Amino acid sequence: MSRMFAPFVCLLVLITACGGNSGNGSAPRGTTSAPVENRAGNRSTPGRTASGLVEGKDYVVLERVRFNDEEGFDRPVEAISILAPRGWQTEGGIRWNWGCRGDLASWHYSVTSPDGAIQFKVLPSRTFGFFQDQMLQQAALAAAQRGDCEVSQPFNAAQYLEQFARTELGDATVSNVRNDEKNRAVMDKINADSNAISRQYGTNSNHSGSAVYGTLTWPDGTKGLAQVGVMVIMTQSTDLNGMPNGTANTSVFLRAFIRYPPAREAEALKLWATIGASQRVNPIWKQAKETFMTQLGNREHAGRMERLRLQGEQSAAYARAQSDASDARMRNWERAQASSDASQSRFIQTIREVETWKDSSGSPVELNAGYSHGWSRPDGSYILTNNSNFDPAVELQQNWERMEKPPR
Repeated sequence: MSRMFAPFVCLLVLITACGGNSGNGSAPRGTTSAPVENRAGNRSTPGRTASGLVEGKDYVVLERVRFNDEEGFDRPVEAISILAPRGWQTEGGIRWNWGCRGDLASWHYSVTSPDGAIQFKVLPSRTFGFFQDQMLQQAALAAAQRGDCEVSQPFNAAQYLEQFARTELGDATVSNVRNDEKNRAVMDKINADSNAISRQYGTNSNHSGSAVYGTLTWPDGTKGLAQVGVMVIMTQSTDLNGMPNGTANTSVFLRAFIRYPPAREAEALKLWATIGASQRVNPIWKQAKETFMTQLGNREHAGRMERLRLQGEQSAAYARAQSDASDARMRNWERAQASSDASQSRFIQTIREVETWKDSSGSPVELNAGYSHGWSRPDGSYILTNNSNFDPAVELQQNWERMEKPPR
């Protein structure tokens, strides 16, 4: 049953990315980005400008950091990218888990301040299976020890957040847990479509989901925020003796957190908002992964159909309907992502730490709030400052173009 979850999880993990294109370049994984170059090839040195302005204090430079998939395809290819402050350490990539189809391909990355005091992380997805039949449950537990999907009864996002903070984040305490309404609205639409298909074909499957974020506190006094998204598919059935024989698959498709000293909360929240708003999935990698997942799902689906001895037009109609529904859900996701960053929009609106600018090409981009002046370059770098006398063309001897904030 856990292997049936892979195409669904592949769809749901896209909730954490928006539909913008990031191009096809790549950068080494686990390194900080290089100094910005101007069109003449001159490099600027992070730190103090000619007139004494200090980077990170008087202005901030945001550079696009790219993470590669170095395992899943013929050659390393850029998978995702984010904006991060220049000089911060970044690590990440794609984790392929061949034992658990639900976690077959999931991204992870971290962004850490130069002094190590602020750390933001997105962790790989986790998928859990559960069987009411005790023999199947024991077999699943044994398979989990060999690297297959983990085993657990179904749970929601708030329940997982408590366990996540306690066991994986160094005994952190969770408070002020809030629903992520934007994420939940998108998930509700997917669940409604999936449940309609289930009712039409009598599969007895029920799809549900939840998304939350909460405040974190560690024993050493540091603070943080965490965001969790969970989807559950439960199927009710009985065996030949009338005993319950249902199954459940639970996917934790979103696991992100940030940790920071209380005195630097404003800086940390700006980082969270900027990363969430700037995350981009490379469409070339995305299409390759989706094609692979579809082919894998089709093969496994065909095997299940054979084992269940489904025959004739009903089987063919069911397969077509499932394929069409999956495609329709993916298109809905892409349209939703193109209009807003669905995974972060509600959270960003809540903390109010990003603003929309228009870059040199006229395209909108969401960057840190609280700055009155901004410049951009075609390579995806940005400078933000509140100093009206700061001009990067003079201070850095580079070609930057001033950005404007569109009218509200």
